[in-house]
Amino acid sequence: MILDLDLKDIIGPLISAVAAGFSIFFAGRAFRHTRKTADRSLTLEAQKMLFEVDKQLISEPKLWSIYDDHPIVTATQDKSPEFQAKLEAFAYLHLNMFDVVILEALDPAIGAEQRRSRVWLDYFYDTVARSSVTRGILERPDSVQLFNPVLLKLYEQWKKKAQGKAKPS
Repeated sequence: MILDLDLKDIIGPLISAVAAGFSIFFAGRAFRHTRKTADRSLTLEAQKMLFEVDKQLISEPKLWSIYDDHPIVTATQDKSPEFQAKLEAFAYLHLNMFDVVILEALDPAIGAEQRRSRVWLDYFYDTVARSSVTRGILERPDSVQLFNPVLLKLYEQWKKKAQGKAKPS
């Protein structure tokens, strides 16, 4: 007969199909767990970077003048080349931090579900809005070689939006 099947002819493929289903299920769970672990590691590393920024600000309070509108700018007015170099290095520290964190935090492969917090993006936009030193670095021709295209694209988007707000209605 054409369909002369024994029980052993059905059980073998059925067990293989169930095993494949379990493999797919557990691979999905392992992927989600790995993703959570990576996200947690990113969060911890980002916090370490923020602590480094905080340490710099505590040890050298004049670095607050990276923000054009901070009261310490008018209080100190340190225009020495050494301090200007420190200020620029501090801006690079911020930009390098953003370069690492924002690239991972805004990974398009993750999807909108994982973007629970806009804090890093908001921090970046606040920094470029308030810091002419930071904007100056991003405007340099060599910035395309120093920073990730994602960060530079975000800066360009911010700049267009900021220019739109500056125009009279």
